[in-house]
Amino acid sequence: MADEYTRGQMDISEHKQTFDAVMRVSVYASLLTGLVVLYLTLVFATGLDWFLSLVITGLVGGIGGFMTKQGVLYWSSLAGLSVIAVLSGVIASLLG
Repeated sequence: MADEYTRGQMDISEHKQTFDAVMRVSVYASLLTGLVVLYLTLVFATGLDWFLSLVITGLVGGIGGFMTKQGVLYWSSLAGLSVIAVLSGVIASLLG
C-alpha cells in the first residue's frame, strides 16, 4: 500500500478548500472576539464613555475588516454588535 503512493500525485483540492475555510472562520472569529474585548476594556477598565468606546472600536473593526478582506457576514456582524451596544448604552443611560 505504501508502495502505491507517489509524492505529488494526490489531488488535494478538497484539503485546500477545507484549510482555506478554517482560516477564514478563524480570522473572522478572532477579529470579532478582539473587538468585543476592546470595547469592554475601553468602557470598564479605562472609564471612557460608552459611545466614544463604540466609535473607537468601530474604527478599529473597520480597519481590521478592510485589511483582512472580510465579507458581508463580518460587516453585518459588526453592524449588529454596534446596534446591540447602542441599545444597551441608551438603556443604561436612562436607568443609571
